[in-house]
Amino acid sequence: MFKLLRSKFLWLILLILLSAVGLMIFGASGYTEGKNFGPLQVIYAPLHRAAAGITNGFNNFASIFSNKKALQAQVTQMQQQLDALQMENQSLKEYKSEAERLQKLLAFRDTNISTMQLQAAHVIARSPNNWYKNVSIDRGSQDGIAKGMPVICPEGLVGRVTYVTAHSAQVTLITDREIAVGAILEKDRETNGIVEGFGNNTELRMQNIPFYSQIQVYDVIVTSDLSQTYPKGIPIGTVTEVVKEPGGLLLKASLKPAVDFDRLEEVLVIMSYHPQQIPQQ
Repeated sequence: MFKLLRSKFLWLILLILLSAVGLMIFGASGYTEGKNFGPLQVIYAPLHRAAAGITNGFNNFASIFSNKKALQAQVTQMQQQLDALQMENQSLKEYKSEAERLQKLLAFRDTNISTMQLQAAHVIARSPNNWYKNVSIDRGSQDGIAKGMPVICPEGLVGRVTYVTAHSAQVTLITDREIAVGAILEKDRETNGIVEGFGNNTELRMQNIPFYSQIQVYDVIVTSDLSQTYPKGIPIGTVTEVVKEPGGLLLKASLKPAVDFDRLEEVLVIMSYHPQQIPQQ
């Protein structure tokens, strides 16, 4: 026991422990008395600053993450609003385009009201068949539509009604291979021929043209008064090429249709036609 008390190592440890306790008491008292720094504060100040920096950094990171989520929510909301505005803008463009087409259609009907009774209709379906070219319209027998009635639009000849139900009808286009239309050269009213379809929406063919005809590229071809189905003078197409038939007695011409059938949306059905009588001299 006495040997242990005489040990320098034991006294050194006790001295260190007593000093640490004293420093702690003195540091705490300095803090409670309102002093700026106690001894322990001086010793641990760097540790406190480091801990505070870590805490502040974590708080800043949490704030940035929270702000990012809020910004992402705002961006998503703004994108949704932009999409809605784009859809609304597209709808307004469609309404404007339709209004312009209908205005043109009505103007044409009013111009020809003295000679034609016209029924306006919307195209509601198209035939996918590459051989037969048909469209369906939203007018039928309940609206006075009958088989064989000619169908036109302000640009020119469309076709004729070939099938009718109560509330719809099928229109065979002049581009169909089974359709033939009596035609005449608009500029001289002398060159007659027959216009037939190729089975596509971009080309027609005029046959049986007399070899002496003065028909040329860019000439306009219209319906003739020899046609029993269509009123005369309705534009059919514009000449794009003229060639001689084998034998050289006749000519044939390729035509670009007056109507853009791929964009056809409204038509006029000719329900009756009363040509103007030319007064006799």
